[in-house]
Amino acid sequence: MHVLVVTDNFAPERNAPAIRTFAHARRWVAAGTRVTVVTSAPNFPAGIVQDGYRNRLFQREIMDGVEVARVWTYLAPNQKVVRRSLDFLSFAVSGFFAGLAQPADVIMATSPQLLAGMSGALLAFVRRKPWLLEIRDLWPDSIVALDMMADKNVFVRLLRWIESRLYRSAHRIVTTNEGLRERLIARGVPANKIGVVPNGVDGAQFTPRPRPQALLDKYGLAGKFVVGYIGTQGLAHDLQSVVKAAEKLRGTNVAFLFVGDGAQHQALVRHVERARLDDFHFVRSVPAEEVPDHIACCDVLLVPMKRTETLSDTMPSKIFEIAAMERPIVIGAEGIAADLVTAHRAGLAVEPENVAALTAAIERLKAEPELGRAMQDGCRALARDYSRDKFAAAMLDEIKLAAKVKRANR
Repeated sequence: MHVLVVTDNFAPERNAPAIRTFAHARRWVAAGTRVTVVTSAPNFPAGIVQDGYRNRLFQREIMDGVEVARVWTYLAPNQKVVRRSLDFLSFAVSGFFAGLAQPADVIMATSPQLLAGMSGALLAFVRRKPWLLEIRDLWPDSIVALDMMADKNVFVRLLRWIESRLYRSAHRIVTTNEGLRERLIARGVPANKIGVVPNGVDGAQFTPRPRPQALLDKYGLAGKFVVGYIGTQGLAHDLQSVVKAAEKLRGTNVAFLFVGDGAQHQALVRHVERARLDDFHFVRSVPAEEVPDHIACCDVLLVPMKRTETLSDTMPSKIFEIAAMERPIVIGAEGIAADLVTAHRAGLAVEPENVAALTAAIERLKAEPELGRAMQDGCRALARDYSRDKFAAAMLDEIKLAAKVKRANR
């Protein structure tokens, strides 16, 4: 079987869709499945092409046995709505034409962004192939929830029309959690059409380790209680509350380490500079192989989310990487992600956008080191339950089911 994957984000990018898709694809190849990925030149979140790549009309490479076809897109940072929309649209068009020339038995498209799903649907229609739509986030609900566009905006209404058409045409739909599945069912998508394949973690890459002294010295963190945030500094994350918590913790030997980039990065840097927070350190995006050591620098890791109804069904993939590293988690969220962390006793959940509650949780973990050590057992259990190997196999089964449904419909 040859699987053609259409995705706007792919390795070496470090956002959740890129990590998940590459992790699955390389495992499918190892299991004997041929995989071709149509994607863009790696540029997320800054809109700047990474070293070693160019934004060409077409280029091809092999990554761990996965055939990667990269296409030209209009590049834009993950900030301005209009420019990002042009980025998404350009990939939908160029990805479609590139996909016409790639061999495939089954087509899979992953969302967000939704226009990548439209490209996959058109490819499936033109080439008469079965196709699967992966829903990681409900577009355009998230756009509206984050106040990026009004619900009655003409572009939002167009996206809702595209969304409904995609749900109808897909032979199989896969979401990342039961909350998203229930929301799709409420919209009229048949329950037997929707599978659930959660995010997970690569236990071989993310393993517990001592704090790396070289990095602690490099960033001035030696002897500090380090609170970390590792990942995209995007609009869905409540990172301003973290800076305000750092202001409250000034002078308490607590240091903050932010690793990554994104739409909020420059605003956060300005806030920290204005507040003169000497113990707040920013590190721009690092290579994938360096992420575990940066997590290991930290005594506690944060997963702070904005308060919206849509995000209550979001499961940040960084939870699983932190758990595999056996570091306590402080999650600012309500919904399935907070429930998962507390059920496994892998960390503390606080009310989203509540600076006082976030500050208190950090202070508690600093004052009670035995509590952090006790959470290591919960982290191990969480990481064991969410193994990437298991879920990659489950996703491949879903793709095979999409092909089976197509044959049955004939």
